Amino acid sequence: MIEIIAKIVYILAFLSIGFSLTEVYLSSNKIWKRKHDNEVAESVSVMAEFMAIIPGFFFALNFLFERQWQGFLDTIIYIGMSVFYVFVGIKFWVNDERKKGLFRLIKQALNSEKQEVGDLAKSFFKPSGAQTIIYILSQIALIDDKLHPQEKEFIQRFADNWNIDFSWETLTNNRLEGANKNFIKLREDVVDYLAISPPYKQVSQLRDVVNALINIDDEVSEQEKLIVAELNGLFSRYLGERLDNEVYRVVIVPQTEQQEEVIETSLPELSRYSTKGGFAYQTNSFYSKQYAAIICDQYRSLNLISFVTTIDQIIVSS
Repeated sequence: MIEIIAKIVYILAFLSIGFSLTEVYLSSNKIWKRKHDNEVAESVSVMAEFMAIIPGFFFALNFLFERQWQGFLDTIIYIGMSVFYVFVGIKFWVNDERKKGLFRLIKQALNSEKQEVGDLAKSFFKPSGAQTIIYILSQIALIDDKLHPQEKEFIQRFADNWNIDFSWETLTNNRLEGANKNFIKLREDVVDYLAISPPYKQVSQLRDVVNALINIDDEVSEQEKLIVAELNGLFSRYLGERLDNEVYRVVIVPQTEQQEEVIETSLPELSRYSTKGGFAYQTNSFYSKQYAAIICDQYRSLNLISFVTTIDQIIVSS
């Protein structure tokens, strides 16, 4: 029965590419008619589109190597839409702009966007959980153990605008030992923030702020790439948006009754499910394979056999 369902899902996944093409066409068509309009061009975030293209490229490669043609084609479609939006955002079709040259247009658009990120602090009215948001942004700035002046100034602007007093020295001193612990703490704080059910608009604004912060110093570290991929997945899930990337879980397979007892009593975040060979335990969803690997290492440190897999693979193996 499971194999039949898997085949049906496989076919439907191919058919859904038609819906993706339709969605991209309808979305792009509205912009295509107005691509010469300067105001339309300035409404497109070139930085955000690059943030979509870069991970999309690697996901497409992964799908290609794994021969997952549905995911590969779907990702290529959305990369194409993002490339189109980049050309719109750099004013490629705006009169008297195209003659400046492609690279100059890109540089001009990115510089303009960096000057505007401060406007987010003014438009982002003091939300519920403002103190938590400042703390989350501060952790993101320190995730690579480097606090750039631009990052500090950016976050301080929010704190001043919301009349929140906090100490950078205290924050730095309270950092946990070990990079992985800080990754986990940051994600847990974002999950706790979303658990208070903030308005969708507020969460969408926070996502924009997080992405602006990541790109503000012209240098996106590997740690920042990892955490922003995970946080963007959390925000998209909360907002009910379609996820283009894979969703991962960590699977734990107990080898003894003692390990099973430890899992049942000490690891309540894990849920048990049946497999063809017996049963296993799984975590909640993660949106970055690298972050899932961090969680996997935590369970392995407890001498539990653990591995990262996708939700689709869990369904097929059940």
